[in-house]
Amino acid sequence: MYRWAAFGLLISALWAQEPKSRIDFESQQHGWFVLPGANGKVELTENPNDVKAGKRALRYTYTAAAGKLNAIIYLEPESWAQAFRFWIKADRPALFALSLQEESGERWHAPFWISGNEWQQVTIALSDFLLAEDTKPVNNKLDLDDVQGMGLIDVSAMFLATPEAAILFGDQTGTRMMWLDEFEFLSQAPARRAAPNFLDDFQRDYLVWMATANTTLKREAGGMRVAYNLPFPYIFGALRMLEPNALRETTGIEVVVQVKTPTTLAVFVEESDGERWQATFEAGGESKPEPKRILWSQFTITDDTKGKGDGKLEPAKIKLLSLVDWGALNEGGPSVNTWLVQAVRKLK
Repeated sequence: MYRWAAFGLLISALWAQEPKSRIDFESQQHGWFVLPGANGKVELTENPNDVKAGKRALRYTYTAAAGKLNAIIYLEPESWAQAFRFWIKADRPALFALSLQEESGERWHAPFWISGNEWQQVTIALSDFLLAEDTKPVNNKLDLDDVQGMGLIDVSAMFLATPEAAILFGDQTGTRMMWLDEFEFLSQAPARRAAPNFLDDFQRDYLVWMATANTTLKREAGGMRVAYNLPFPYIFGALRMLEPNALRETTGIEVVVQVKTPTTLAVFVEESDGERWQATFEAGGESKPEPKRILWSQFTITDDTKGKGDGKLEPAKIKLLSLVDWGALNEGGPSVNTWLVQAVRKLK
């Protein structure tokens, strides 16, 4: 669906690129261009507000619409790289992804959240990439020697630019801009402690969660800060996709969280068959992040997804996890609040 096949038609037309560890965008020959079939324009900018280092940065301008792919690509990334590090900025909060396409047909992606209108550094290790859901597995192994190209994709613009999604995520359509600077190929992956029972321990320098409209997400104090300040009624929350079988053989999850104003938080999970399940817990006023355990036996199916599947919650089929302020949906409930989510763990 991403039209990666067009790579082969372009390789012979592009100049040979010398091996390099950093692309600083000071030269016109930086190697990035708009994915064939996508829309938009790539150019260098010298506006000091849009440059992270040096005199120039890359600017990508495009129009977002439902189902429309917006991406820039770089052919033949360095095969020795174990990680990628770069500075990125977008003109609004959005979910982006770094994507790698192998000659075998396997496509891998690593999603990351951009807060909007500020530079963020993102360091993505090869181990952070997941096989794309619509890709047929070949050997289920990311082999950089086999990678034909690398892309930066605006995921929000592609999947959330619909009237239905706008209710939850706000209007994603229209002219958009993204800036990129100091793109590095790293020979060593970032050091991270082993955490087999964690869904997220927030060690990365970026978030894999995305926010609902009018909700701010930021990395802070070794966790994820969630904040909002609007009157009733809005849906305030954060959600993230899960890799296949991420919750297999679990009895529930544990959320380590500190909430400023007491409220009721809801946990939603969605299975691959479309069934969605929910459970709630009370939180607020903690002096520090505290663990909240939610068992699968506490979850009930949502009315709008009854009949989509077998009516049985199967942890191995869960593909989406959401945290929502349920109390803010009640008139008179607190709609100004902040949370610090320090960890999300699996319960065995």
